[in-house]
Amino acid sequence: MAKNKEKNNQSSLEVELSKELGLKEAMGIAIGALIGGGVFSVLGLVIYDSGPAAFIAFLLAGIVSSFTAYSYIHLATKFPRAGGAFIYVREASKSKWLSGLLGIILWFGYSFSVGLYAMTFGWYLGAVLPGGENILINLPMYQVPIDTFIFQILSIFLFVGINLIGVKESSRTQNILVIIKVAILLLYVIVGIFAIKGSHFTNPGFLPNGVLPLISSSVLIFVSMEGFEILSNSVEEMKNPKKDLPTGMFLSIIIVLFLYVSVAIVTVGVLGMNPENLGLGFPKLSEMSEVILTYSATIFLRNAGGWIMAIAAILSAASAINATLLGSSRLSYMLSYEGVIPKKIAKINAKTRVPARAIIISGIISLIFVFLFNIEVVATVASIIFMIIFGAVNVSAIKLLEGKRKIPSAIGVILIIVYWIIWITTMF
Repeated sequence: MAKNKEKNNQSSLEVELSKELGLKEAMGIAIGALIGGGVFSVLGLVIYDSGPAAFIAFLLAGIVSSFTAYSYIHLATKFPRAGGAFIYVREASKSKWLSGLLGIILWFGYSFSVGLYAMTFGWYLGAVLPGGENILINLPMYQVPIDTFIFQILSIFLFVGINLIGVKESSRTQNILVIIKVAILLLYVIVGIFAIKGSHFTNPGFLPNGVLPLISSSVLIFVSMEGFEILSNSVEEMKNPKKDLPTGMFLSIIIVLFLYVSVAIVTVGVLGMNPENLGLGFPKLSEMSEVILTYSATIFLRNAGGWIMAIAAILSAASAINATLLGSSRLSYMLSYEGVIPKKIAKINAKTRVPARAIIISGIISLIFVFLFNIEVVATVASIIFMIIFGAVNVSAIKLLEGKRKIPSAIGVILIIVYWIIWITTMF
């Protein structure tokens, strides 16, 4: 009887993930994760720290991440399995303990990211839907309006539900959300260019805090670069990974980097470093960071601008939650399947062919982080985790790839080390 039970458990683990993702779905997953809470909530923090040169911080983070994307592409096509960095480190180190530890750290990084995107979703939706802004909830690290907090929690429940339905359904939702938010950001850039004031880039100076704080502040952006890891986690569900993975990843990087840099330029050019001096009743930059784009858009799109950017932020955060839950659940599925965490988590639903338990657990962990930490802590911790993961993936690529194919990965390692040195220097 025990043998039959063991056999049934094993067969439940051996139900294969569906292979329904093509190029457009791959790009939807990557762009959905890359354009998440970063450009909407982290942007304000980066501008506050680095001044008018904030767009350079996004550019630097994108360049460093591109070398890591190279490593992901080659490793994902060489080892086309869900698990991403966990699989690559295990293959490179031959250490189940080391790869398991890294996999658990990455799982928490995903959960912090979902928490960040849920916070962004809630802050922007709460900003345009008045009702509970005067009722504050005291959480362990911050105060939040009750309606904003409810929206944060509901966003996680919503996308846990969508991911439980199936990967094809969640990817369709993803593509719709991505198209809309990219279109809105393009509108913001195209119209906003004409509202830019050149003086905003020189007052109080292009680099008011110096070069090192600029580089240090760009550490916050790495949470937005998780799309590489998420897409590699979905490689087992792609129809043609050898073709669609490299194309999808590099096209996504180009699109996202253009949007990030452009949005940063327009936002600084429109608001400047002292938006309270514009005479429009704006708060200080440090007080508007969570919803900065709703303020800047009202300058050249009037009241409709706030609504438009809030909608974009909500859709952006929603697609990022959706994509990150997809990657997080596939990682936890692989960790469970490999025995790093309890085996029962790896069970694939025979009908929907998704790891339902892993999706639910990933959602619960994210809910806990939303409750415990404020948005800056969540963004910082998630970014640090992904810098660690990116470094580990590049080191793995150096060991697993051959000849000159190692060079971009080696450059990636060097750049990340430089980042760590500068970040630690400016922090302490």
